[in-house]
Amino acid sequence: MSRVLFPALAAAFGLSACATAGPPPADPYLDAYVAAEAAATPFAPITDTRPDVTLADAYRLQDGLIARRRAAGDRVAGYRGGLMSQASMKGRGVTAPLVGVLFASGRTESGQRFDLCSYRRPIVELKLGFVFGKRLTAAPADLDAIKAAVGEVVPVVDLPDIAYRDPDKYGAADMIAANITAARWVRGKGHAPDLDLDALKVSITHNDQPVAAGVGRDSFDGQWQGLLEVVRQIVAQGRTISPGDVVLTGRMGPRPWLPPGAYLANYGPLGTVAFQVDACPTR
Repeated sequence: MSRVLFPALAAAFGLSACATAGPPPADPYLDAYVAAEAAATPFAPITDTRPDVTLADAYRLQDGLIARRRAAGDRVAGYRGGLMSQASMKGRGVTAPLVGVLFASGRTESGQRFDLCSYRRPIVELKLGFVFGKRLTAAPADLDAIKAAVGEVVPVVDLPDIAYRDPDKYGAADMIAANITAARWVRGKGHAPDLDLDALKVSITHNDQPVAAGVGRDSFDGQWQGLLEVVRQIVAQGRTISPGDVVLTGRMGPRPWLPPGAYLANYGPLGTVAFQVDACPTR
């Protein structure tokens, strides 16, 4: 039996038929990537077979993955930043954050329950999501402009799948080509973005035991500056931010693994995000 996170992802990886807007691009890396996703096995990063791949090449591969998901009926629900600190960018040899796509099939609401059947190496990241009220096709000029484009801020527990064959050896191009390993994201309630988000204190427990904590300024030394940098990278790839799209900034605090159990994230004035994770019954 194929192990899939939830039905929409099954469709996204070609496990069920639906109408398409045209055939997705053929590429051996993408074929192997989506096959590993469907089988819940680790995948080989793009630099294993194409060591000279550029970041632009990697974004074209990410575009190919997006095309496959869309052709199978999924849709883009927003974007997420990667390498959202000066130290992480320096460590990967880049000078700007990376961006990946959030798919609608990954959205999970606070209070829901799910299992780990599709995951390989799931982790927990405490983040903020910025829901846009305006359409953006060009980068805002400054912080005031980016703030004017945002309708609300939401607490989001991001649950990517760090499923590289060697989770300790991958570069920036590998991250981009793998869509920064985006998977499920658990969303809380929206709030007006009029708080001091950099001073926000967040934490999460697993079975009532604390596992991670951080503050808003952990992301790019400031939430709004980090958001502006991510949006600049989104539009630099020729993508559009539509009203209702959510953009995730960087994680706050460490990123623990995701074992089964009950999770409760506390975002202070932004409320809580709760979810229950079950072990995969077929493993």
